[in-house]
Amino acid sequence: MTYRSKVAVVYLLGFFLDLINMFIASVAFPAMAQTFNTTPSALAWVSNGYIVGLTIVIPFSSALTRRKGSKRIILFSLFLFSVASAAAGLSASLEGAILWRVLQGMGGGLLIPVGQALTWQQFKPHERARLSSAVMLVALLAPACSPALGGVLVQTLSWRWIFFATLPVAAATFVLACLWLKH
Repeated sequence: MTYRSKVAVVYLLGFFLDLINMFIASVAFPAMAQTFNTTPSALAWVSNGYIVGLTIVIPFSSALTRRKGSKRIILFSLFLFSVASAAAGLSASLEGAILWRVLQGMGGGLLIPVGQALTWQQFKPHERARLSSAVMLVALLAPACSPALGGVLVQTLSWRWIFFATLPVAAATFVLACLWLKH
């Protein structure tokens, strides 16, 4: 596999993780409402927290990448994303779940711009249409699959597994980024 293909795989996996997590939590709201003894509408902040974290960190991605390098930022973001995912799944309170989702979103928020910039640099302008097709495939499939996957996890295991389920993909992406990305 060529270096640019490896970079694209790491980016697409990170993008997939981001998108899954934007949409998966809402199906767990009824079960989470029982656990936290709150209303489903109050749980909207579990989803909003992820988007807030993502939005806060994106403007800083370029400066962080210049200072620390793409590989370090991607590894840090995957680490933060994974720790926050596990902590969100273990949360004992609504406030804790929201806080961890904000941090999870911050980790995920670095994956998209840094990964995209690193990936696009590897392809010439006339080669980017094919890459864009792969990005669009992920962008369409992840949100479409998230509610169904979340529903299965909530019904068969518990709402906590909507956060735990992405950990193997995040760990695999972290390992691939360690092995494949250059400093």
